[in-house]
Amino acid sequence: MLDNSILYDLTKYREEFTLGHGHAACLLVHGLGCGPIQMRELAEDLREWGFTARGILLPGHCGDTDGLALSTLHDWSEKVKTEYLQLKREYKEVVVIGFSLGALLTLQLALHHPIEKVILMGTPLFLIREYLPINALIGVCRIFLKKVKTWKKRCYIESEAHTGYLHQPINSHYPLQTLHEIKQIIKTVKPGLKEIKSSALVIHSKKDMIAAPASAQYLAKHLGSANKRLVWLERSHHLIMYDDEKDVVFEAIKKFLNAPATD
Repeated sequence: MLDNSILYDLTKYREEFTLGHGHAACLLVHGLGCGPIQMRELAEDLREWGFTARGILLPGHCGDTDGLALSTLHDWSEKVKTEYLQLKREYKEVVVIGFSLGALLTLQLALHHPIEKVILMGTPLFLIREYLPINALIGVCRIFLKKVKTWKKRCYIESEAHTGYLHQPINSHYPLQTLHEIKQIIKTVKPGLKEIKSSALVIHSKKDMIAAPASAQYLAKHLGSANKRLVWLERSHHLIMYDDEKDVVFEAIKKFLNAPATD
């Protein structure tokens, strides 16, 4: 029976966590506007599979738009790098798993650090649809607007921390500056994909209306990884960890983590 309650307490969304005491660690990087709770259900499975799972909070997230507007690409990148290096001091193998914005930050990290394995879910190398001039539109809109309206989508989570519905924990508008920061990540990451040698699992839905499916095709073609796998989802939307094919996502991750880093 579904729990129809909605979690409105943003302190729960912000809570960083470390689950398990495995032989290897997984660093979990959430998407725009949410927090560690977005990765919590996956983290609990990772613990059961024998990994340590570390869920982090990106600066400026899980609050109001003013807090998000004050955070920058540098802040996000530094947080991910600091957490990764801390795990590397404790574990021989650290896997980085990113969703959406978190996937872009994972790629950025992999440009500068020899990560053994990365998992990239819903990576927005192309926003919405590849044929729309999103970058140009953001640049023009920044002259006239400070915020852009968002659509809040609820998703159902079943975890030890919470069972019920999550909602996008942010006001109804994103700062245009934040979208500009994302554009800057994409601008720096795309030319360097061939330099990334990490074994890579790319998971993407053909129905994703935020991160264009062309993003996954581009990754599969241009990543410099000798071992890279692309898993397509047919029925899911952007929040693939909570959609109809969640079991497919989790099983693909489990199989990838248990396989050798190179074929």
